[in-house]
Amino acid sequence: MTVVMIRTFILYVAVIFSVRFMGKRQIGQMQPSELVITILISNIATLSLEDPDAPLFTGMAPILFLVSIDVIISLFTMRSKKFRKFISGSPQIIINNGVLDDNKLRTLRMSHDDLVEALRVINIFDISEVQFAVVETNGQISAYQKQPYRTVEKRDIERFYKE
Repeated sequence: MTVVMIRTFILYVAVIFSVRFMGKRQIGQMQPSELVITILISNIATLSLEDPDAPLFTGMAPILFLVSIDVIISLFTMRSKKFRKFISGSPQIIINNGVLDDNKLRTLRMSHDDLVEALRVINIFDISEVQFAVVETNGQISAYQKQPYRTVEKRDIERFYKE
């Protein structure tokens, strides 16, 4: 039993180190390749825990290999725009001047309800209020409201009094 606890602790530290080494992103901010590697690491660690007779290195080696692959892919994506686009995709404009692009929504396999829910999270309750909205490469939606619907800011008030 003590051996299992020690193995568990070592694998825990290895997985935490690996995930921290890959970057400080939350799951919702991960690119698809990062999410896949994170899932694979957790599965490999589980396999090592299930078989206490297998050498610990057989679980650690693939984890270190996957982390190395992720670091190499990250280096290539930082240096090459084409490779970054291949790995991560590119942002997609789904609303332009208050008009929803249904074809893009279908291409992204996103329902109208998913879009409306994501807009509500950022306090937009009507698509016609949106100047443009973009689905980012990590699936998050960014939206820019039309001028009459934006929150008044200090600079708007200052501009008003200057006129």
